[in-house]
Amino acid sequence: MIEGQVNPSLEPIIEIGLCRGDHVARISAIVDTGFGGHLCLSQEHLEDVDLTFKFVERYELANGAVIAQDVFRGSIIFDGVQREVDMIVTASSDTLVGASLLQHRKLTIDYAAGLVRIE
Repeated sequence: MIEGQVNPSLEPIIEIGLCRGDHVARISAIVDTGFGGHLCLSQEHLEDVDLTFKFVERYELANGAVIAQDVFRGSIIFDGVQREVDMIVTASSDTLVGASLLQHRKLTIDYAAGLVRIE
């Protein structure tokens, strides 16, 4: 189980690990159920993870714009387990955990208590 918190901007935040060799960098990530991929990684964390280019995919943004993004494969720690996931890299300072990482789990966001739980 993963537990996190709702920040003052009402964003559900959890912690994940980025793997580069034997090193694991712990970072905060926003749970974004509107993002269908696994992980949208902030470019500020590029040095924290080993990435392998896979392919280019088109994504539709919330404003309706369609963009082409490089998709990479990298290793993360999610719920205590190391796993290989697809990720895109963004210029945003936010890292997003998408619905593909949540599809076999139960997500609970309790805004009143400020708690996030993924089971």
